[in-house]
Amino acid sequence: MRDENFSTLLQERDPDRRLAALFARPDDREALLALYAFNQEIARIAEATTESLIGEMKLTWWRDAVTDLYAAEPRVRRHAVTEGLAPLTARLPQDALIDLIDARFDDVAARPHTDLADLLDYVDRTAGQLARLALFLCGAPEAEALARTAGRAWGLTGLMRAFPHRAAIGRAPVCNATLVAAGGTPAMLAQGLGSDRAAQALAPVRELAQAAIAELKTLGPLPQEAVPAIGYAVLAPAYLKSLPDNPFHGAREPALLGRQLRLNWLALTGR
Repeated sequence: MRDENFSTLLQERDPDRRLAALFARPDDREALLALYAFNQEIARIAEATTESLIGEMKLTWWRDAVTDLYAAEPRVRRHAVTEGLAPLTARLPQDALIDLIDARFDDVAARPHTDLADLLDYVDRTAGQLARLALFLCGAPEAEALARTAGRAWGLTGLMRAFPHRAAIGRAPVCNATLVAAGGTPAMLAQGLGSDRAAQALAPVRELAQAAIAELKTLGPLPQEAVPAIGYAVLAPAYLKSLPDNPFHGAREPALLGRQLRLNWLALTGR
């Protein structure tokens, strides 16, 4: 799959990361799009199958495929995404890619988040890890605070936006203890029931997202090299504001033009 095909794929499935990546230098842009296409492959496995065993097999295939790329005698499996990742092995740490895959096994197992610490760990290992890898590709490997904070701002907001889908696979972005205290259960959420209880259980998650957004602002202007890697995180406030009162309702998407203008301003000012 050529770079422009990754771009087309991400325009549909991950448009804001793609928009930010367009500000990168051509080589870095191609690398970012390949990384994001890989993330899409593993992230959608839980939603694409109802059988946990099949999901685990697919994730294991990806784990083995990444391991093959880093072998003493590298082997590139015949897949557009593995072919896109192959040139990046010198720029990306293997253990980080593997952890990105491993974090998804709980998705296919439909394991509810036990508490807020568990939920944050998941976000750090998915959205946060992806931000970290993107910063590596853009030449800002030491920006740990930026990666963690941007990952949490974007990841927590994204999970709330995806609440209906996440609830259906048993991985609603709520703390199980908080849900039980509100009188709800994961099974109830999977059936689309208990919107008031769901909103109550989501309240602490929203607070965490707001705290991450506020912390990101305190870190000051984004370095120029970080804009293509994590610039999309500045769109989190608009997405958070668009969340419906009923978590089971589809979230409204902020206007594309507004998002493009916001990223253009970020690229010019770092803010």
